[in-house]
Amino acid sequence: MYAVQRVEQAISEEEYLATERQQQDKHEWYQGESFAMAGGSRWHNLLSTRILSALVPHLEGTPCTPYMADLRLYIETHHHYVYPDILVVCDEIAYIAEDMVNDAAVIFEILSPGTESYDRGRKFLHYQSLPSLREYVLISQTIMQVEVYRRKQDGKWEYERLTEPTAQLRLTALDYVMTLEHLYRDMPIKRSGGKWEA
Repeated sequence: MYAVQRVEQAISEEEYLATERQQQDKHEWYQGESFAMAGGSRWHNLLSTRILSALVPHLEGTPCTPYMADLRLYIETHHHYVYPDILVVCDEIAYIAEDMVNDAAVIFEILSPGTESYDRGRKFLHYQSLPSLREYVLISQTIMQVEVYRRKQDGKWEYERLTEPTAQLRLTALDYVMTLEHLYRDMPIKRSGGKWEA
């Protein structure tokens, strides 16, 4: 996700929503604290754009629509407002406002040094409470690595780590496949000591 910075001022949920709709800068909110979102790197934006540009035509004519980081997600169970890098919404009932949803089928986060532990930890824990979430995808912008968490029918999550150019990112919820070679094309990533890295 984009880097976040704590705003040292307590703010209520109602104040947060009112303020957020009147300003251009985006903030996440949790437990009375607002967190400003900083801009992403060149490679962060490239990866996000590449995923979105692939999903838009693929999902045309289906109930599913992909969005970039401007659509707010309300995680109701935890009273947590976030802006995923990309989320795919497949159910009309999820739209609770023009600028907000409360559920998603697939969520992508592009990992950044300052937010990686958050994306892997509390944020993923909270995402798991979304009833329709089927896949959570973590994409590295510094090494060739994509991690996918898939919710199985029994509610448990299975993990897959992809690191090779020919590896296929399979989004079963969307019936879509993309190779890592395609995802990372033209990025300064090379193979070094058996590991793909920038």
